[in-house]
Amino acid sequence: MKRLLYIVFVVGISIHVNAQNQVNGIVDYQNIIHNENGVSFASPYKLYFNNTISFYEKIGNPQRVANKFREERREGTTTISEDKVMKSNSPVDYYTNNSTNELIFRETIVDKLYEVKDSVDFISWELHAEHKEIGNYTCQKATAKYRGRKYTVWFATKIPVSHGPWKLRGLPGLILEATEETGKFEFRAIKIDIQPDDKMVQEKLNKPLVDKITNMTVYKKALKNKFEETRVKIKSSLPRGAKFMTDCDVCPDPKNHSLERFD
Repeated sequence: MKRLLYIVFVVGISIHVNAQNQVNGIVDYQNIIHNENGVSFASPYKLYFNNTISFYEKIGNPQRVANKFREERREGTTTISEDKVMKSNSPVDYYTNNSTNELIFRETIVDKLYEVKDSVDFISWELHAEHKEIGNYTCQKATAKYRGRKYTVWFATKIPVSHGPWKLRGLPGLILEATEETGKFEFRAIKIDIQPDDKMVQEKLNKPLVDKITNMTVYKKALKNKFEETRVKIKSSLPRGAKFMTDCDVCPDPKNHSLERFD
């Protein structure tokens, strides 16, 4: 009887410790794109997470966070730059399970929805001594190259999960800010809740059911064709005599405006 009570006591302690180590949270982010002409816009996203699984989803359309849509008139013509926002109600989300090395995401490329099975790549982060405050959290700086771009991020070790916005992850703390080296792409946490409704978080962290998985080869091809297809689509909607100008991104490769840059 004493042995049985001891086993029950040990199991009870184990459950209590595991419950204490469990981390659940919800973070609101802004995905910001900065254009060279001074126009920027931000899309709202939410990150749901526990210790091993995260789900990052778009929850609204982009909103301008700088100048309004710019229209220049030159010799009777209208010049329209690529910062024209393409609004879409199509889902955009990223499910990541660090335990099973699964990354499943949905993105729309020129009106076509892609449901893609990716992998959780190892990101070779370099940690730096610099720290700064973001909200109520002291964050450490880290840098790394990932999918053709270099990022500077700030992560909070007080939130001990290896998650972040989009596909950025792999640090000993939640990534609250990330900036791509050209300054074009930026991610910012604007609201952090580490005491959320656990049931709601768990529902979001269920593995998504997808109709048809697209492999990465097809997805990469779609990204490569995105620039030309988008250009044709925008030009067809412009008034007669208008010119379409593109943002340079990283010259001399102006056609590669995607967040991921594949060879």
